[in-house]
Amino acid sequence: MEISEKKEPFNKGLCIFFSIIAIVSFTTVLSTPFTGGCMSIIDVKDSISNLSFNHDGRKVVFDRCRGGGCQIQVYDLETGELAAYQSPKGERWTMGKYAYDGKKFTFSVIPIKPKGGLELGQMQIAVMDADGKNYRKVTTGPGAKLYPTFSHNGKKILYACAARIREKGRTPAAQYDAWEVNLETGEQTQLTFFQYYYMSNLTYYPDDERFIYYGENPSVFEGAYADQSAFRDKLGEIGKQGKGIHYIVVMKGKELIPNPYKFPPKTIPECPLLSKDGSMLIYEKHMSAGKFFLYSEDENHRLVGEGGSVNAAAISPDGELLGMIAVSLTIDIYATRDGNALWCLYLPCAPKKITNWSIPPKYKNIYKMIPEKASRVINCNE
Repeated sequence: MEISEKKEPFNKGLCIFFSIIAIVSFTTVLSTPFTGGCMSIIDVKDSISNLSFNHDGRKVVFDRCRGGGCQIQVYDLETGELAAYQSPKGERWTMGKYAYDGKKFTFSVIPIKPKGGLELGQMQIAVMDADGKNYRKVTTGPGAKLYPTFSHNGKKILYACAARIREKGRTPAAQYDAWEVNLETGEQTQLTFFQYYYMSNLTYYPDDERFIYYGENPSVFEGAYADQSAFRDKLGEIGKQGKGIHYIVVMKGKELIPNPYKFPPKTIPECPLLSKDGSMLIYEKHMSAGKFFLYSEDENHRLVGEGGSVNAAAISPDGELLGMIAVSLTIDIYATRDGNALWCLYLPCAPKKITNWSIPPKYKNIYKMIPEKASRVINCNE
């Protein structure tokens, strides 16, 4: 591994505003079907997706795809510096996330076919030092392995694995379940057996045994509960609406435990965002045009941010910041204490009508443009 100060070799191109789900060669998207989708892989002329904060909340991490190339980029909110992790030839890195102590970095690795296109069914989880050293894959076997996140002690990684890759359909992958890998032994353990149509936002609680996630449309109930109604009851009867069943689920290892959260009537929560200490939960209300609420036991859930068409969202480890990617062109960051907008980061190609719409006029002084190129590139040389 070495750190290079050379500029990132992106090609120039027009910015495209879209939210299409497709899987054709390098034009690939993994996302949920609607605005409730919390994370995605996008490859267009210039777009951003898959958001997270670093360990101290001073930097945001995201995927950026531009001119046929994709990188995991890191933007410093205080200095404005843009750094990038550059994947080696034959791989695309995505969904990067720092460990809670900031020393390690995990992400998904997508093999690139010799003649182009992505081997989604062979995606693996990888780990390396934050400075790019000691890169290694920590999973094996088939399946699209997504959304990795460290345990608090740094000894395990929780992730989703989609067992089925589809050539047709609204999403290119299905039959999602939760897995974890022990970084000391290399053992991979399947934790859920529900074969969700989609799942995301997997996060450990501080005990590193319980974890929370969002699951949509489970297709398997045998082995967990005898029938579908009992399964729903155990999840807390969050609800059924429209064509889908949407849940925020809490597990302890392989055990489905009673859901500790109670939501207002007719509210279907999605995209759970949990603070490091587990005391704060922020969620997106289903079909609400990107409205995120701070959970409260008294059911007086307060709006803390809204981003319209949101394709990714994240909470800082201390729970002080909420970030969301709107229309793949801007990152809006709010203070969770009062819901005030702090930053609106936007791509150079973002049209004014998008940036003007994203943040209310009284916050216009918080706009910051994401640099066109990274000033620091961390290269991986195996």
